[in-house]
Amino acid sequence: MTLIIVFLVGLLLLGYGIFVEPHLMKVNVINYQHNLGIKVAHFTDTHFTWHTSARRFKKFAKNIAENNPDLILFTGDLFDKVEWAQAHPDETNEVIEMLSSLTAPLGKYAVFGNHDFQDKKVDFVKGVLEKSGFTVINNSSVLRENIALAGIDDMREGFPDFGIEPHDAPFSLLMIHEPDALLQLEQMKKFDLIIAGHSHGGQIRLGSFRMHNKGSKYFDSGKYVITDKTTLYVNNGIGLTFLPIRIGVVPEITYYQI
Repeated sequence: MTLIIVFLVGLLLLGYGIFVEPHLMKVNVINYQHNLGIKVAHFTDTHFTWHTSARRFKKFAKNIAENNPDLILFTGDLFDKVEWAQAHPDETNEVIEMLSSLTAPLGKYAVFGNHDFQDKKVDFVKGVLEKSGFTVINNSSVLRENIALAGIDDMREGFPDFGIEPHDAPFSLLMIHEPDALLQLEQMKKFDLIIAGHSHGGQIRLGSFRMHNKGSKYFDSGKYVITDKTTLYVNNGIGLTFLPIRIGVVPEITYYQI
């Protein structure tokens, strides 16, 4: 009898992880109280593929439109498999159409994730992002009104500039993909906010158990106060990888009120 109950609970949990949680949306709003009046939208790890279509992103796009952010940031892993995107141009065009609908007066910016380098086809991903209106910040910095915005290349597959520094501005923000890249940043303490993705919050998280992902061993979900000045936020992302399942980490979009 016990084995039957365990089996049924496991079956229900599996069904929830496949058919329910991946389709939900969690919205986090974090106030940094710098009184600059700038709202930043952050999403990550869409992993578009056969199990995560552009249509699943509709509710996130709608939420972004309703919140009218000044700046939209994406921290990598656009497709789960780049070859899939190249082999399915209709689905890729749908992704471009959906991302193109996002608007922000201070712009849309992105950095690469490790999946974006799959089969050395990162230029394809860059092209999709640029067609969607995103500027890829690869080891570079820009100044957008009162925000110094910087981004580095992917830690696992790219060539990140760990010595990057922010422009002089009232608030500095750094985009990275793997949160553990923070440990190698030479000028980490010069940034007010560092945002990352990659971990999916573990993707399957039951109590103290979570799936481990190289690059998110030390920081895997939520807000971390690193110094009196510097905060790290790890977004749980939207899509799926390895297994088409999410349990205990609802797909997330985050807004930073600066």
